[in-house]
Amino acid sequence: MKNKKNVSRMKSLRSFIESKLTLSIFAIMSAISMQAQNAVMGTIRESKTGQKIPGVTVTVKGTSNATVTDFDGTYKLSVTNSQSTLVFSYIGFTTVEETINNREVIDISLNEESNALNEVVIIGYGSVKKSGATGAISSLKAKQLDAQSNTNLGSAIQGKVAGVSVEAAGGSPGSGTRIQIRGAGSLNNNNPLILVDDIQVSSMNSLSPNDIESIEVLKDAAAAAIYGSRAANGVIIITTKNGKKGDFKVSLDVFGGVASATKQLSLLNQEQWAKVSNAAYSAAGKAPLPIALNPEVGGAGVDYQDQIFRVAPTQNYSLGFLGGSDNLKYSMSLNYYNQEGIIKETNYERFNMRVKSDYKKGIFKIGETILLTKEKRKELPNVPGQGRNVLGSAITMIPGFAIYDENAIGGYGGASGPVTDIFNPVAALNLLDVTSDTYQALLNTYLEAAIFEGFKYKLNLGATVSDYKRDNYTPRYEVGGFFKNLDNDLSHLDEFNLYTQVENTLNYTKSFGKHYLNALAGYTVYNNTFKSVTSSVSGIPDNIYTLSGAIQPAASGYNLENNLVSYLGRVIYSYNDKYSLSATIRRDGSSRFSPENKWGNFPSVSAAWSIGKEAFFTNLKTPISDLKIRASYGVLGNQEIGDYQYLGLITSGISYGAGEPNTLWNGNIQTNSPAVDLKWEETATSDIGLDLDLWNGKLQYTFDYFKKQTSDLLLRVPIPLSVGSNNNPYTNAGNVTNKGYEMSLTYNEKIKDFNFSITGNFSSIKNNVDQLSTGSQIVEGSSGSFHGAPVTYTKVGYPIYSFFLVDTDGLFRSQAEIDAHRKNGTLIQPNAQVGDIRYVDYNGDGEINGEDRQYKGSAFPKFEYGMRFQGDWRGLDCTIALQGTSGNKIYNGNNTDLETVRANINYASSTLDSYTFNPNSNFPRLDIDDKNNNSADYSDRFLEDGSYLRIKTIQVGYTIPNSITKQASIDKCRIYFAGDNLYTFTKYSGYNPDVSADALGGRGIDYKSYPLSKTILFGLQINF
Repeated sequence: MKNKKNVSRMKSLRSFIESKLTLSIFAIMSAISMQAQNAVMGTIRESKTGQKIPGVTVTVKGTSNATVTDFDGTYKLSVTNSQSTLVFSYIGFTTVEETINNREVIDISLNEESNALNEVVIIGYGSVKKSGATGAISSLKAKQLDAQSNTNLGSAIQGKVAGVSVEAAGGSPGSGTRIQIRGAGSLNNNNPLILVDDIQVSSMNSLSPNDIESIEVLKDAAAAAIYGSRAANGVIIITTKNGKKGDFKVSLDVFGGVASATKQLSLLNQEQWAKVSNAAYSAAGKAPLPIALNPEVGGAGVDYQDQIFRVAPTQNYSLGFLGGSDNLKYSMSLNYYNQEGIIKETNYERFNMRVKSDYKKGIFKIGETILLTKEKRKELPNVPGQGRNVLGSAITMIPGFAIYDENAIGGYGGASGPVTDIFNPVAALNLLDVTSDTYQALLNTYLEAAIFEGFKYKLNLGATVSDYKRDNYTPRYEVGGFFKNLDNDLSHLDEFNLYTQVENTLNYTKSFGKHYLNALAGYTVYNNTFKSVTSSVSGIPDNIYTLSGAIQPAASGYNLENNLVSYLGRVIYSYNDKYSLSATIRRDGSSRFSPENKWGNFPSVSAAWSIGKEAFFTNLKTPISDLKIRASYGVLGNQEIGDYQYLGLITSGISYGAGEPNTLWNGNIQTNSPAVDLKWEETATSDIGLDLDLWNGKLQYTFDYFKKQTSDLLLRVPIPLSVGSNNNPYTNAGNVTNKGYEMSLTYNEKIKDFNFSITGNFSSIKNNVDQLSTGSQIVEGSSGSFHGAPVTYTKVGYPIYSFFLVDTDGLFRSQAEIDAHRKNGTLIQPNAQVGDIRYVDYNGDGEINGEDRQYKGSAFPKFEYGMRFQGDWRGLDCTIALQGTSGNKIYNGNNTDLETVRANINYASSTLDSYTFNPNSNFPRLDIDDKNNNSADYSDRFLEDGSYLRIKTIQVGYTIPNSITKQASIDKCRIYFAGDNLYTFTKYSGYNPDVSADALGGRGIDYKSYPLSKTILFGLQINF
């Protein structure tokens, strides 16, 4: 019985186990089924570009159930509750929460995080969050550069960074820009230090904006002191595009368009010129010119501006590649840009190739940047005679002279007879051939070793190589009655520059509790060598461009070299992300100073307090998301005086006569007076700043007040010729102060599908010369015309290179006014007639001359500003950028020729409204002898208001919906229209008020400068 009961019990137990097991299996299968039924998948993209984002974290809210997007930006996640909420997060983008709501596919677009305080900015030898930065730093990302319409990087940042002044270096193709940060503190060099992927470059003009990922501008000493003497004028750090983890990606950007002159000067035609010229000769009691009575070209004559200007095509092709894995990231690009000049026969062509990669293996990380550039220019030639260059000849050539003469050598006509020797500009463009080629290579590689946690060593090796070649060919010609060249001439210039750097740095980073510490120490060596060789020949056969086989061969050259050795250190400390302190020291040794003075020490200290994170502040319930106050002080140096200044330079081959009978001997002379005691020029900068963020990044505001004092100014001091030197030596003799404020404001908003941002910046800087070598010393600047006296001077109590001119006080309207203009009973202007200019006798000596100059303004603006709007709506996007200046003066040197009627050239149409023809006019009477000196180029007659507001950029694009492009395996396809320099609102009468330096080299002086152009472009962007 027991056995039967046991068997029965066993059967019952087995049945029970089987039933439970079946239920368990069923439950497990049901669970698996449930999981499969609630699998959610999708693709994550950037909202603006449409590009897929790998590495986005997707989490079920409130759980540890999570995944990340793959290389294609796709994800798949199993969930147990179809009503759960998914959280999508990625660094640099706003976090998005989305309820599943029984959906199986959820695609998400992430917006870039708008809170500027959370952005990472590059500083010297490292990076920090902007919220933790203690110095004055401005940052631009690639999307803010409007690279599609700004083919020059300097132009791309113009008007977008407060405190940074960007001026055109001329309108010729490839001429680029000149940049100044927070005013001019030196009379020698005010150019900022420019670094491209940690390598110093001389300018950014040859870079392609398409290659740029970010630009940081270090404006105060605290931010820039880590670079020591090289950073006295601020630092611009350019980072090219990095590779990204993900699939291999290809981007293509193509555009084409046309450029044209924004305006032409209003000049006289032949009939009008004859009227003005004859009136001027008649007033002097002289017979008219033959060309006025019998022109070679009748009627209106030749419009030489029309003959040299054109509508010029431009084109650009950029191809980019990037990708990477966990260990390897790479980025490559090719760029070709071709710009025809708006003046005929001028051209600029640029080819860029860039390779950049980073590879990580164990504790080691290595990387490199290779940037190769080839530039080719056909330049605007200088011409003999008074025209100065082709543009100068075109605006001053008398329209009655013919362009061509088939009987002349070369086939061109020109000026002849009793007129000014102006070279035919059309002949110059077609006869004179000036071409140049520049080959540049930027090479940088680094090795980084993470020795132990938080401690890294980095070795950075870099070099930039530049080879500039320029050929100037002048054929045989006979142009008019003034210019003959009977032999074909060729000259060649070759300039080679090699810059190398070796940087060793140790970096330690540690976080413990609420404390953060970063310490940096380094040792660097820089070397720069330069070699120049000029050679020329004459009498070569026609159409032969070689230096051999000719007569009169000549060659000359020189070499330069300088070195800089530096020790550097920096400590950054912060507590609880509220209080930050940074201290930097750099010791530089320069070969440009004597051994006794070659070392300079440059310290800085800065601090920041994030008030917005304090408990008492957050409890106030204000719209302020973050508020930070910054303060800094630091000292930087300047060594930009050229090489070998403390040495006595000797020139050989100097002949002299001696003995009886007199015999010619060869000897040597010293050509300069050594500056043995010369020491570093120093610039001390103090800065107080505020960073404000409202409504979680909707409104961002930055304000800085700064004072920059330059002492021991490196200045040339005049010495008597009896000393035996023809060069004035350098000495430390002067102080200059720049002080001012700058601010920027950004507003971000999203209204349904419409996203937009408005950014504005404003800066005001006051420059003042506090001291020169002697209290009365005045340093002459540039002249305003070809043969004129200087119009700018540097004088204590005024800005650097201010305009000092004789004040004009209207016209004499009657003889009684002339008679009343007396000093101690003597006429101040004895040669004046009714209709002549009345000048102010400023010094009261009863005479009008250069001693009556007074301060009339500066080329530095009282303030500069910029504004940028960017918006997008359902694939449509629009960018509008404005930029301008106010309060700056421009000396219109062109009008010293065109409005003076003192020489036999063409004139401005304003002469038709002179007092000679209109007694109510403010334009003085016409007189070729000009005994009253109405044409005095040291007067303020030609000084104009240079203020302007420019429509810098308008760009409108459309991105084709991804639902269409993905069928062709295209991630993004955008077509766009863009315009650059479309219109300028200004009272200035010249070609363009954006004047940096003219044919004479003076700031704020417009004299026969190549005018800027406006450009219209159409383009296509494709990402694969």
